[in-house]
Amino acid sequence: MDDATLIELSAEETYDLRRRVLRVGTPSTDVQWQGDSLDTTTHLGVSGTDKIVAISTWLKSQSPDLDRHHAGVQLRGMATDPAARGHGYGSMLLLAGIDRARRSGAHHVWANARTAALDFYIAHGFKVTSSELENAETAIPHRRILMYLPSRTDANLVEV
Repeated sequence: MDDATLIELSAEETYDLRRRVLRVGTPSTDVQWQGDSLDTTTHLGVSGTDKIVAISTWLKSQSPDLDRHHAGVQLRGMATDPAARGHGYGSMLLLAGIDRARRSGAHHVWANARTAALDFYIAHGFKVTSSELENAETAIPHRRILMYLPSRTDANLVEV
């Protein structure tokens, strides 16, 4: 990870990895998603040796598992180039996105995570909140996951 740099991207800069990683063998080949161009959406990437090796998209969106009084951020479309896996780039993106969500005042982060990737998210503190679901775009099993974010005040408290 020494040569990796966290960068902000445009939606268009995420399309290549979305296509090569998230749309392989899926019914939909669409890589332009609703909310991509909103001012409140953030696209993060990891750049390594002059190319983008991992991407993630973060939208202001409340989890369907919570009532409407909780501000949330949805993680969407996280992908790492297959040739760059195993270097911690996914963790780098996930932690950066969670940190940004926390600093923005979000109460939680949630996602529809591929069932095959659940262990990764659970290891980072997410809880599974749904039974398995499959959407028409991917035809791949997913489960909804959720992480509550302590407020800045809560984060500064020392447990005795």
